[in-house]
Amino acid sequence: MNLENHCGRSNCHCTHSQGCIKGWIWVEYVDEKKVVRNGIPSITLTTYEGVRPCQNCDPERYEIWWSSKSSFEYHERLRMRSTVNRTKAYENEERDKTRTL
Repeated sequence: MNLENHCGRSNCHCTHSQGCIKGWIWVEYVDEKKVVRNGIPSITLTTYEGVRPCQNCDPERYEIWWSSKSSFEYHERLRMRSTVNRTKAYENEERDKTRTL
């Protein structure tokens, strides 16, 4: 196990050696844009570097990343799983259960 790249999670089973650096894996994204100019179609390919969550370090975050259709949806779903939002949802749920006599 590579301790230099360890994600810091106590129950992590990842080796942190197969491209995983502190729970993130670097990937290259290719964006393809199709444009028609003067009746001539052309395709422009743009590459971007980015990261994705490691499925061994944080399987829940990886599932959210994998199943989200856009980066906006991904970030919204991550916000909803935050500790603050979970606490708010729990408090609202409990408040709705309580009746004042």
